[in-house]
Amino acid sequence: KLRHCRQPAPAPCPPRPPRRPGSAAMARTLRKARNRKVVSRKVKPSRSQLKHTNPRLIRDEALRARFDIKKTMKQNLEATNVKEMYYDKLPDKIPEKPAHIPKVNEDELPIIKQLVKKHGDDYEAMHWDVKINIFQWTTAACKKRALAFNRGDVRSEAAEILSGHGMDLRKPLFGAAKKRNVFGH
Repeated sequence: KLRHCRQPAPAPCPPRPPRRPGSAAMARTLRKARNRKVVSRKVKPSRSQLKHTNPRLIRDEALRARFDIKKTMKQNLEATNVKEMYYDKLPDKIPEKPAHIPKVNEDELPIIKQLVKKHGDDYEAMHWDVKINIFQWTTAACKKRALAFNRGDVRSEAAEILSGHGMDLRKPLFGAAKKRNVFGH
């Protein structure tokens, strides 16, 4: 290494002049202050607000009438008797036939036909037959579908879709009801 080829050290930088108010640094802090996001702290509900419920927030009239402000929601619900509250709305007797009669649709028909042909009334064997029972229905589901198939309760996919549209009164898909607005006219 050659020592005589070294360059001389650079001269030190001159000292900075003192900052004046209104300089670039001052403008930066003013800009930050102008664009600063105001943070508002959410007030957490107190223990009593969490523990007790405002009865005006309860929509059910029967429960609202029985609601005690001094008790917690759990204590109020434990003290209520559903039979007493809704005796006029409960049916006099439990119906024998279900309102929704189970049916077999087009997708299930060939599977349940093969299962009934192979196993007859042995629903447990239908459940374990994974080659035919591709949907892996339980024993109860196999029984329900097999009984519906034996009764002849078969329904097409189009009929299921149409009945679903008929039940959906909030947003009908067909007819004059579709043209109605949300207020019913």
